[in-house]
Amino acid sequence: MIALSHITKTFRSGRGLVNAVVDVSLNIYAGYFAAIMGKSGSGKSTLLNCIGGLEMPGQGEISCFGTPINRLKAGKLSRFQRRHVGFVFQRGNLLSYLTIAENIGLPLTLNGIVGLERTQRIKRLLVGIDLEAAAKALPHELSGGEIQRVSMARAIAHHPKLLLVDEPTANLDTISGTQLVQLMRNLGKENGCTIIMATHDRDITNRADMLITLKDGQVISEEER
Repeated sequence: MIALSHITKTFRSGRGLVNAVVDVSLNIYAGYFAAIMGKSGSGKSTLLNCIGGLEMPGQGEISCFGTPINRLKAGKLSRFQRRHVGFVFQRGNLLSYLTIAENIGLPLTLNGIVGLERTQRIKRLLVGIDLEAAAKALPHELSGGEIQRVSMARAIAHHPKLLLVDEPTANLDTISGTQLVQLMRNLGKENGCTIIMATHDRDITNRADMLITLKDGQVISEEER
């Protein structure tokens, strides 16, 4: 499971100290699709970043499948992220100079997955996101929805235990967003992946196994479905 115990994250800004996450304790079970909901500035992205080790909390403990994330040194943290975590960012963050197939294959290369296995995984994912014909295209040739599908395929290519997703449908129309989330859930289940997603979208939260609501950095409710 993902276990958070009394997580607090504070930033210093021109306005003084900002409490982005305040004393958050949560347990998210393996295989769950958990949605984190809250207004802009409620701490959703910061909490995701802490869970994935992109930011370190000032206080508290984070354990991902028994690994104490916030206690790992830089090299071990990087190795854990590379092997076990996938990230899907709001704007996709594809590398502009790589083709779609090369973007999807990047985490495979970083994990030493090469040759026929690499080729087959990329092909299966391209078929799964219905972009097999775009394998040699560059990111600027794709629509916003297609970019997010590629970003999701890249994040799950190395079969991570944990997929962290930040507002993936924010720039998509309702139909594209719904299709993306359903595709993400299907691929996650196929690979036994735990998904934690920050979102404003009520349609998405209705599909979640667990709904966590944040306000001013604090958990005000958590609900299992």
